[in-house]
Amino acid sequence: MVYLYYGENSFLIQERLQMVKEKYLAKYAGGFNFWKFDLEENIDDLGSVLESQAMFAEKKLIFLRSVFAVTEDIWQILERVMRKNGWLGKSEEVILILYDFSGAEKSKKRLDFLKTLGEAKEFKNLDKPRLIDWCLKKAGETSIKVSRADLAYLIDGMGCDTHRVWNELAKLATYGNGVVARKSIQDLVSFDTFSNNFAVADALLQKNIPLALKELEVQWQKNEEPVMVLGALVWQFRIMVQLAGSKFSSVDEAAKNLKINPWVAKKALSALKNFTYPQLKSIYQNLADADLAVKTGAQDGREALTDFTYRFLKA
Repeated sequence: MVYLYYGENSFLIQERLQMVKEKYLAKYAGGFNFWKFDLEENIDDLGSVLESQAMFAEKKLIFLRSVFAVTEDIWQILERVMRKNGWLGKSEEVILILYDFSGAEKSKKRLDFLKTLGEAKEFKNLDKPRLIDWCLKKAGETSIKVSRADLAYLIDGMGCDTHRVWNELAKLATYGNGVVARKSIQDLVSFDTFSNNFAVADALLQKNIPLALKELEVQWQKNEEPVMVLGALVWQFRIMVQLAGSKFSSVDEAAKNLKINPWVAKKALSALKNFTYPQLKSIYQNLADADLAVKTGAQDGREALTDFTYRFLKA
């Protein structure tokens, strides 16, 4: 069985991947046949893993990251492996999940090929009405109580970013014993502080690693939560990826299409010259991995952000 998950809403993709992994480990607790490959770092062992006999008669679960971000040379290797193992689309013994935290605008040929092997689902960013509906549904599943009007108020102050909105909603629920009210939003959320988190992003946009590390220390001195800094970085570099993958004729056109402030679009467009499109996609996916590691408790938030910053120029 082959599945492809792609799109700019990395939060929803990570949520789907985590759900699949948890379901798999609930049935096969040992996890001996779970594999994860970053196609930009290692593809050498993929063929042997696909062809090898699963241990203990378990199904194999394989995650392949960066399917759209890899270079054409790496893609050719992957395509040969996939064609050689064309039976995977019908096999019940292997669950192969390919994912990429970006759209497929520049990868239609790859998308069309992967669709022939199995199912494909695109995870798009949510506009305000859909984000409200999604948050209300998720809040109900996690016993968080919030009204539609108060949720809309929170989103108006933060923007339509799934990461940032849900992280703040969950934090407010913790303070309010499961209840998020307008007064708690007004008392506990300073929408101006979110711009402070972007000091780290601004430094990284200029590839100024020493300054980015210094700004991280400033955030920690303010007792800022790592998930909020991560959310700001994810938001900023998502915009960068979107701009790099599009051809807008003006700042105003970019701002209108991406639903961002013109000054944000101007700053991002100016910073594009510092990066290639593959670099931006790699950075964005590394951020998503760091975010998942923090949310699942696999890594401390401050440590994850520091590690990401030190590795930034290697993207």
